[in-house]
Amino acid sequence: MRNKSTLLNVFLAAIIVVLVYQVSNQKIPAPKVQSANGSSYVSLGDTVASEKRSLGPKSYIMPKPALVIGSYGNDGTPNIMTAAWAGIVNSDPLSVGVSIRASRKSYENIMATKAFTINVPSASYVAEMDYVGTVSGYDEDKFKKLGLTAVKGSHVDAPYIGEFPLVIECEVTEAIDLGSHTQFIGRIIDTKVDEHLIKQNGHIDIEQMQPVIFSHEYYYGYGQRLAKPSDIYKVFKDDMEPDMPATRYANSTLSSIYNRKSVRHYTSRVVSKGQLNELLRAGMAAPTAMDKRPWAFVVVQERALLDSLAAALPYGKMLYQATAAIVVCGDLNKTLDGEVQQYWIQDCSAATQNILLAAESMGLGAVWTGVYPRQARIETVTGLLNIPESAIPLNVIAVGYPTGEDQPKDKWDETTIHWEKW
Repeated sequence: MRNKSTLLNVFLAAIIVVLVYQVSNQKIPAPKVQSANGSSYVSLGDTVASEKRSLGPKSYIMPKPALVIGSYGNDGTPNIMTAAWAGIVNSDPLSVGVSIRASRKSYENIMATKAFTINVPSASYVAEMDYVGTVSGYDEDKFKKLGLTAVKGSHVDAPYIGEFPLVIECEVTEAIDLGSHTQFIGRIIDTKVDEHLIKQNGHIDIEQMQPVIFSHEYYYGYGQRLAKPSDIYKVFKDDMEPDMPATRYANSTLSSIYNRKSVRHYTSRVVSKGQLNELLRAGMAAPTAMDKRPWAFVVVQERALLDSLAAALPYGKMLYQATAAIVVCGDLNKTLDGEVQQYWIQDCSAATQNILLAAESMGLGAVWTGVYPRQARIETVTGLLNIPESAIPLNVIAVGYPTGEDQPKDKWDETTIHWEKW
């Protein structure tokens, strides 16, 4: 009996171990946050709280800005340095605080001129930004070394970087010795922004600007949109609903996939050639059978052509509002031979999806309307755009800035899934 009891206890202990292991490794479903008025929003990703560990005093306020400070030396030489200890400190007068060590050339300059500029880099200038934060202005002219343009401020005695998209001119009103750093309080005199980044409502297009975020380990680019300020709080109000529902995804790729929507309503704001090139580059990054890349793209920006396509295509009326279109074509001169020639359809479809997702990630709106295999539509688009006989238009993708009317759909349907076999 004793042996049987021992074996039973061992067996039960083994079962408990297995159950504990399974529970500990089971994914906890993403919580649905319920508001006071019954509406909810879903938070996806790792949302499980864990026990916190004390690390002592650390500068882990996130995110930190990655800013470049401009100043003039006594001899008039322009200098720049990178600073992360900075931020808005007052609204009237509108002021910023920038903390700089006394050992820095910029400290010496700002103490003498009582002025500085804040230059906000885009992600394309991350290397330059890192360089000016690493190399001292006492050792070299960083503007000259990096080939950047030093532009004299129009309001203060400090230079700004011509290539950076956003510049703030500041006049020092106070210098506070904090210990390791001196904090310069700068009254904002003027803010300059690249024209193409200013939206119709006067705000800055952050998606297109792509500012940089500093962390001790890495620099990060601009992330996904989560919600609208002074809006998302409405989920907790009985009589209010937010204009933009909030959903947080575990990474920016999933955010683009889940937030992608068929956009058919556009503002009059024009999509730039640089943005269109970015969409095309994304399309060409798609997988393709045997790496044949049997695609060709026709980019349309002329208003008359867009209107002609809108009139000719039965489901292309959104082209009347779109400011650009990309026609994805299969180039039969680059396809596989024989019965596998039709793989050009899958290849061009993959390129199409890449373009749609890239548009979402860039703050643009897009939707495709089918051309192939409708012969009448093929002939119409081919004639309007002078497409050669060796190419077949698969679809037309309308591109523009969305009005916000179109929203993503939750298309999850578990009944369509079959595990192992149908």
